[in-house]
Amino acid sequence: MPDTARLGPLAGTRVLETATLLPGPWAGLMLAELGAEVIKVEPPGGDPSRHYPPHRGGVGFLFLLANRGKRSVVLDLKRPPDRERFLALARTADAVLDSWRPEAAARLGLTPDALAAANPRLVTCSITGYGAAGPRRQLAGHDVNYEAWAGVLALTGHPVTGPAIPAVQAADFGGGVFPAVVGILAALLERQRTGRGRHLDVAMAAGCVPLNVMALGMSDAGLDDPAPGDGMLTGGVPCFRLYRARTGWLAVGALEPKFWREFCRVLGLSELAGDGFALGERRDDVVRLVERRLAEADAEEWERRFRGVDTCVERVRPPRDVLADPWLREAGVIGAAADPEGLPYATFRALPAWPDPSPLGPAPALGQHDAEVFAALPEKP
Repeated sequence: MPDTARLGPLAGTRVLETATLLPGPWAGLMLAELGAEVIKVEPPGGDPSRHYPPHRGGVGFLFLLANRGKRSVVLDLKRPPDRERFLALARTADAVLDSWRPEAAARLGLTPDALAAANPRLVTCSITGYGAAGPRRQLAGHDVNYEAWAGVLALTGHPVTGPAIPAVQAADFGGGVFPAVVGILAALLERQRTGRGRHLDVAMAAGCVPLNVMALGMSDAGLDDPAPGDGMLTGGVPCFRLYRARTGWLAVGALEPKFWREFCRVLGLSELAGDGFALGERRDDVVRLVERRLAEADAEEWERRFRGVDTCVERVRPPRDVLADPWLREAGVIGAAADPEGLPYATFRALPAWPDPSPLGPAPALGQHDAEVFAALPEKP
């Protein structure tokens, strides 16, 4: 039976997670932080991310981060007895989270319809690249492919050197994780009224499209598509771009005139106060003047000068500075756990907006919970 010892709004909710790598497991981590019991159903070799470098205590770092607090059971779903055992688990569950391609689920006999037949109250959620229907459903891909397809990469990078791969996985998280979690929560709420679950087809490529709403809306309005790094919110105007200091960089997001005025005042360039949205040759002149002034001091010094000023300027911080941020530690956004060798490593809240997450233990060993989970299964119906 589901674990009811957890805390949070999803306490008493059981989620089966067959998904691997990043989007599905991170969605499962969010649900675990909300109190759900998440049982990770792994193949005999385990989630591949267990083996991806870098390793901590012999386990892939990504696995340790994305699978805290879950239970692990091993099932070879290619074998009929293990498929039957999975269906028995599904009868006890509230949701199933997978990342199978549509044809893989069909081969296993574990399609959404098959799972619904075993448990009509079950919410099933499949996170795939291009969804279960349509002409691209069979295509392989990863985050960068979905961002390219959705038009996001066309706006990144530099007008001269071209597109650049973003540092964060926008399609994985924005197109996959968050739609999956929101959909599962909505389906569980709907089930309270209807008594029935539903299937959620989460296509990361499609989920990436609304992330690009600014550029798509402008294009639909008849405006020219901006070159990489040349849109209003990608560096094409002086008030919203990255500037190099003597050492390091500053991110300036002074879109509102009052913020740009304050930015120019601190730089001693108040004559540029009306040029935040300058274009063409005037834009290039303004950018050169700002760059010349910022080159007079290090980014840390400019950070100090802007402290307390009502504008929108941040130093571009490297990951090491973020890890050392005391506010993030105090707020619980960054925590700590021990790897299998007992050495500490940093953990990260999957859902920082929820104020009281269920306390999560470390990521499980492969098959660590086989005995206790399978022993609690009811007899065949």
